[in-house]
Amino acid sequence: MKYWSIFLLSLLLTLCYPAIATSVDPIDDVHELVEFHSQIYHEKLIPVIDSISFSTSNSIAPYFFTDENIGVQYDLLKAALNSENIDIKEIVHAPNLRAQRLVKTNKIDCMINAPDNVEGLFYTQSLLEYQNSVFSLSRNNLQIEQFNDLSALSILGFQNSTQYLGDEFKDIANANPHYSEITNQKSQVVMLFNGYVEVIVLERRIFEYYRHLLKSKLDTSIPVTEVVLFDPAQRKIACHDQIIANRVDSAITTLKQSYRYQEILDLAEQNNYQPLHQMP
Repeated sequence: MKYWSIFLLSLLLTLCYPAIATSVDPIDDVHELVEFHSQIYHEKLIPVIDSISFSTSNSIAPYFFTDENIGVQYDLLKAALNSENIDIKEIVHAPNLRAQRLVKTNKIDCMINAPDNVEGLFYTQSLLEYQNSVFSLSRNNLQIEQFNDLSALSILGFQNSTQYLGDEFKDIANANPHYSEITNQKSQVVMLFNGYVEVIVLERRIFEYYRHLLKSKLDTSIPVTEVVLFDPAQRKIACHDQIIANRVDSAITTLKQSYRYQEILDLAEQNNYQPLHQMP
């Protein structure tokens, strides 16, 4: 009986061994239909984005130029998208309302410098910041420390300044009979250096761009005083599709973490965005 039990146990182990020791190899060849449907499924979940179209307001030197693909903001955007292997499909320059409508009707993917809180659009973080400032000739010794100090001065603002620069500035401007606005930002700089107005309100990089551009036409080496009364203005991008907005936002994050971001901003500080042929 003892030997019989040992025999049965040995037989049982022999029968079980292949089941325990033998592993099942995975299928090396996936059927082409399975692979095809898997690809379609993932593309629906994560659509391939290899190019994005943009709209923005009419040319704002040195940020964008309508006649060529260059500018501080253009180069930042291109560098950001390159990090995600995405091309700029096109940039349509249009007045603000039309630029916004192109995105809301899905004719264009995203709007650069989009106004805040547009219903139905999805926003990225700010690509960069604009710094609007108050500029005056230093020789005039104007004491400007707060908005009220502007109330008796002749001021020339950019178009729709009062809509963008806050209620306090708007109240001062509306109450000042010597306040006016102009569409041509180069003319603002000309009028300041020629002494036609005491103060201009302009974005810092735009001021420096035209100051350098005009140096062969008038003396722009005259010392200028800049007073910062306004908070930096974030320049966000708004898209009609959240997935596209997320990709652009991710690209901006990657760019800001690289040396290239500051390198492009430094080019603007060094006046590297001047036209190849200076003004006659």
